[in-house]
Amino acid sequence: MRRPDAARLALGVVALARPGLPVRVTGARDGAGVRRVVRVLGARYVVQSLGGRWVHRAWVPEADAAVDVVHALSMLGLAGLAPRHRRLALVSAAAASAFAVADLRDR
Repeated sequence: MRRPDAARLALGVVALARPGLPVRVTGARDGAGVRRVVRVLGARYVVQSLGGRWVHRAWVPEADAAVDVVHALSMLGLAGLAPRHRRLALVSAAAASAFAVADLRDR
């Protein structure tokens, strides 16, 4: 498993199993809706990380990076539009950006 996928899998499992943890760590506002969104993001990270194991193609790191860049941009938009979720959105954007860079460096 590529290192970015292992990190993505770890974050995804944490977000699925303990969605309150990322919320607390970032100091963001908590709530049932926020935890649902964190779980959905965790599920995407798990699926994305495992997808690289099943599809062995040269373009997978670039595709992973593209997905994470789109996610980071959407979180930046959310941070601007929803101030009450700004902190969690910015942390999510930073994580997605780091995964995108790691994917491109690890290919």
